Formats: sequence, C-alpha cells, structure tokens
Amino acid sequence: MIGTIAAHQLRLWRRQRVAGATIAVLVALTVLAGVLGWASHRTIVGVYDESVKLLAARGLPAPANPFVRKPSLSMLSNMVVYVTLIGALVALFVGHLSVADDEADGIGRLLFSRGIRRSHYTAGKITGAAVLLGAALAACTFVSAVALTAVNRSVPPVDDLVRLVGFYVLAWLYLTVFSVVGSVGVLLAGRRSLGLLVAMGVWLAVTFAVPQFTSGLRPTQSLNPIVDPVSTSQTFFRVTRIARPYSISEQFKEAAGRILRTAPDETTLHTFGRIAPILGAALLAAAVMFRAVARHEVFRGDPDD
Repeated sequence: MIGTIAAHQLRLWRRQRVAGATIAVLVALTVLAGVLGWASHRTIVGVYDESVKLLAARGLPAPANPFVRKPSLSMLSNMVVYVTLIGALVALFVGHLSVADDEADGIGRLLFSRGIRRSHYTAGKITGAAVLLGAALAACTFVSAVALTAVNRSVPPVDDLVRLVGFYVLAWLYLTVFSVVGSVGVLLAGRRSLGLLVAMGVWLAVTFAVPQFTSGLRPTQSLNPIVDPVSTSQTFFRVTRIARPYSISEQFKEAAGRILRTAPDETTLHTFGRIAPILGAALLAAAVMFRAVARHEVFRGDPDD
C-alpha cells in the first residue's frame, strides 16, 4: 500500500507538471553552478597565463601555477548554497502539495473510506517526495559529472565521482527534511495558505536565523558555503555557539565542504557527526508528520494499527 500511494502521488505530480518543474529547477541550478565554475576556472587560468607571459618578457622566472592544487570539485561550491537556499524551497513546495491537494480536493476522506491505514498513507507520501527528489538529484549528479569532464577535459577519477555521489546523497537527505516540513505545515496549520507560510517560516529560521543566532553570521554570510564565524568573541555568541552542532544548514555546508574537499580535512567520523543532526531532523520531521496525520480531522475515523 505504501508503494501504491507513492506511485499515485508521482503520477499526479507528473500530470500536474510538478515533477518536471522540480527536476528542471534543480538541473538548471546545477548547470548554473557548472557555468560559473567553468567561467571562474577560465578566468583564473587566463590571468595566470598572462602573468607568465609578462614575467617572461621581463626575464623573470614564472612561479608554479598556484591553482593546480585547487580541489577538482571546487567548481561545485555554489551548489552547496543553491541546495540550502533554492533546493530547500523547492522540496518544501513538493511536500506541501502532496498533502494540500488531498485535503483541498477531498481525496483524503475518499482514501480513508477504503480502509487505508494512516501510517501507510504517511509513509507513502514521504516516499513519493523522496523518490522525486532523488530522481532530480540523480539528474544533477549526471550534469555535474559532465561539467567536470568539460572543465578538466578528462573524465573525473573514481574518487571524485564517489565524492560527487556522496554530496548529492547528502543533499537528498537535506531536501527530504524540507519536503516533510512542507507536509507538516499543512497538517498543523489546517489551512493551505497558512500551512505554506508556516513551512516557509521554518525554512527562514533554519537557513538564516539559526546560523546567525549560533555563529554571529550575518544573513548574507550564512549563504557562504565555507565561512568561519567572526563574532564568537562576544559573550552572547560564545554561549549560543553551543547549539551550533544542531544547526542543520551549517552542518550541511560543513559536511558538504569536507565531501567536496573545499574545506579543511577531518576524520570520516567527524564528517558523519555533522550528518547526524540532518538525519535526526529527518526522523523527527517524519515522526511529527505521522502524529499529525493521526490527529488531523480529515484523516480521523480510519482503521489503524
């Protein structure tokens, strides 16, 4: 039954063109990141080449290319920002629509008049959203691999491909949290428009407010894929930084930086420790959704375990 509900939701999204729009937006962001990475790489190499020519004309030795040591996956740094900012919003709308449509059209009551369990319904909705986001990010992985090949003029080594897949798996987990938040907003608010506002409030808090609260980062700084807090010398931020490990947007950026090697190396255990709060947020959001479906009036009166 869970698979049936998930498949039905995916077919509905395909007819409504939600699936196509979701994949198109995320792939477009990946293409944009690739183009910006290519332009940056070309500009840097061009500046170095001109500097070598100038030094050679003056009879001076040219220094070694300082950009050779630049991480090969650094051109994807912008994707870290795009996932936390735009990708999370897209996932939020996906989750919102999965429940809002059933409530507005009366499909929820019709489904539960046929004896569908609330737990199966909830799991099916979460699975449908996760599959759609997974398909979109799989397409993004392919586009990123093509972009890396074009920029480096060679197929990325296996290690880079593994790290690329690891980054998008982490992005999938992060976006799944927001898809569930979008569903929970409708269930708790009771009204479609208010539910969307509640979910967007959570997105704003996670993306901007919590990083500023725990690290003293300004809103624009919180969008930097790699940034060190500059205000932690203040007493207030020395206290609030205790909660920083639980800021999933910051932990996502830092874990992504380690996976892409755009941040200082650390042990695998530490990186998994950064991923743990994101996994915990996903499980917590799912638990809240199961509870909300069980208590929501649209879904009352149906049989359950």
